[in-house]
Amino acid sequence: MKCRHSLQKSIISFFVLTCVVLVVGYTFFLSNYLRRGFELFVEFRLEEASTNYLKEYARNPDVPLPDQGHIRGYAHFRDLPLDIRNNYDAQQLRSDPFAYLHVGKSHYKIHSLTRPDDATVYLVYQSIEGEVSKSAHRKFDFYYFYTPALAGLLSIIVVLALAFVLFKRIANPVESLHKWTISLSPENLDKEPRKFKYDELDNVAQMILATSRRLTAGMAREKRFHKYASHELRTPIAIIQNNLELMERQGITQDNRYKSSHKRMTKAVRNMKHLTVALLWLSREMESPLPEQEVRIDDCIREIIDENVYLIEGKEVSLSTDLQPVTLRTPPTLAHIILTNLVRNAFQHSCDGEIRISNSPGGIKVANRIHSSGENDTANNDGYGLGLQLSQQLVDKIGWKIEVAEEDGQFLTRVLTSQADTPII
Repeated sequence: MKCRHSLQKSIISFFVLTCVVLVVGYTFFLSNYLRRGFELFVEFRLEEASTNYLKEYARNPDVPLPDQGHIRGYAHFRDLPLDIRNNYDAQQLRSDPFAYLHVGKSHYKIHSLTRPDDATVYLVYQSIEGEVSKSAHRKFDFYYFYTPALAGLLSIIVVLALAFVLFKRIANPVESLHKWTISLSPENLDKEPRKFKYDELDNVAQMILATSRRLTAGMAREKRFHKYASHELRTPIAIIQNNLELMERQGITQDNRYKSSHKRMTKAVRNMKHLTVALLWLSREMESPLPEQEVRIDDCIREIIDENVYLIEGKEVSLSTDLQPVTLRTPPTLAHIILTNLVRNAFQHSCDGEIRISNSPGGIKVANRIHSSGENDTANNDGYGLGLQLSQQLVDKIGWKIEVAEEDGQFLTRVLTSQADTPII
């Protein structure tokens, strides 16, 4: 089953995902920016202290090294704190103007500078975790943790509100288009669609209207064809039937030379008569429903097989049947036409292989081997030639259902009857 998507959920999910990405990215950026900001602040303090020291040293070589707050100066490498000497040597400190070291709760930033007398001195910024007061901690947390978190939450709320407003602006015209589409009928197809605020929706409405008009026109043409064809066929069919009855009264059926031909012609005329009745009924020329009778489906299938078995004579086709005694109350004319169409199509379009016909209280199944278009010339459709579309219409009229599928190299046609509680064999 395909997963269906909701436009509302898609829009909101997109905005939520965008917000989450922005907030997470902003939080990560802020964390790195804050850490780098502290580092730059300490480096600035050390540079400021070193600049002031060098200025004082130029005036007075005996000026003491800086020693105030977190910054302390050291004249020799051996005077540095033990943590620094254990992790760096003098050469490393001279090559890195701002070396950083974290040991335990202590954080060190070491800045080395060379005096005019070529002596190297060291300025160390040292901070120890836990030395900051609770008040300062609260201010830090407020400005650098709670404020960004609150800003991120407000951003998500604002973006979701905008997404909701945007969805409403889009959903209302889409809902109007949906209601207008449902309201379409052959009676109002001549009216132009209303405007739906967005050009894209107006284009969709125009395409829907144009398609509906084409389909309605096609159905009207088909209905007229059914009507006119049925009317035109009734007279020649009646003439042929009267002449066949006259020939029967004259004893033609007593002559074995013409008996089988007369029988086939009589059946063909009967089938054509049934077809014209069905076409008139589909075109609503006959408003009253067709009479229903108890129909033995298995007997009807056997009769249809006997009438059309000549279609597989001379072919490498085998026929197997599994027919159960099933009785349905249905219009016999339509049932005969539908079943004849299924069986005849299978016989006509099979060049080799096996044709399997079975029935059950659940319906009827016809299976034949699939062939290429060259082997199955659908144009060779003498007889009814109803096609799947007309068969579908007849099936719908009597409350049945038709299914066509391809399975394991077989073309399967299933007709589900109204008693479809029992599965088809």
